[in-house]
Amino acid sequence: MSGLTIYGIPTSRALRSVWMAEELHQEIGLAYKNIPTHFIDESKEPDYLAINPNGRVPAMDDDGLILFESMAINLYLARKHKDSALSPRDLAEDAQATQWSFWAMTELEPNIIALVVRHPKIAMSPPNPEIEDAAREAIERPLKVLDAHLDGRDWLFGDRFTVADLNVSAVMSLSKFIGLEFSAYPHVQDWFDRCLARPAYAAAQNK
Repeated sequence: MSGLTIYGIPTSRALRSVWMAEELHQEIGLAYKNIPTHFIDESKEPDYLAINPNGRVPAMDDDGLILFESMAINLYLARKHKDSALSPRDLAEDAQATQWSFWAMTELEPNIIALVVRHPKIAMSPPNPEIEDAAREAIERPLKVLDAHLDGRDWLFGDRFTVADLNVSAVMSLSKFIGLEFSAYPHVQDWFDRCLARPAYAAAQNK
C-alpha cells in the first residue's frame, strides 16, 4: 500500500502510532491512512497476519516498509521526518527519546496493564487483589522518578513536546480507561494534562 498506513484502533496500543501520525499530519502535512483493525479478532485474520505475524496492533506500512511495535514505529517516524518539532535534534536527544520510550514500556506499562485488564469496566482478566495491589505499589517508584525529573521542566527534554513525551504519555493514557489518577505526583499530572490536551491526541482518539 503506497504512503503511510497505520493499522489498529484507538482503544489499543495503536493509539500511540495514530497519534504520532496525526501530530505529523497537523504539523508538517504528512498524509496517512488508518485502517481500523481490532486487536481481538481482525488482527488474527490471514491478511493482517501477513503484515504482522504476531497478530497484534499496531502495524505500519510506509511505502512497503513494514514495522510492528508502537515504539519502533514512532521512533522511526520521528527520525524520518526531521523537519518536525517532535523529532530529535541531535544524537543526545535521540538517545533520550529512546531511553524514555523503553522506560515507559518496562517501568510503567506492565503494571498499568495489570490494573486495566482486571478493572470491572474492562474485565479481560478476573479480579485478583494480590496482583492489583502489587501493580499499584510497583507504579509508585517510576512515577516518583518521573515527577522528580519533571520538576522545573515542561517536557521530558528540550523546550518542546517531542516523540518522547508522546510515547510516555500514550502509555500512561491507558489509565484513562479505569480512572487511575496521578494527582499525588503534581509535576507528572501537569505534564500529562498538557500532553493529552494536544489536538492531535483528540483527533487520534476519534479515528
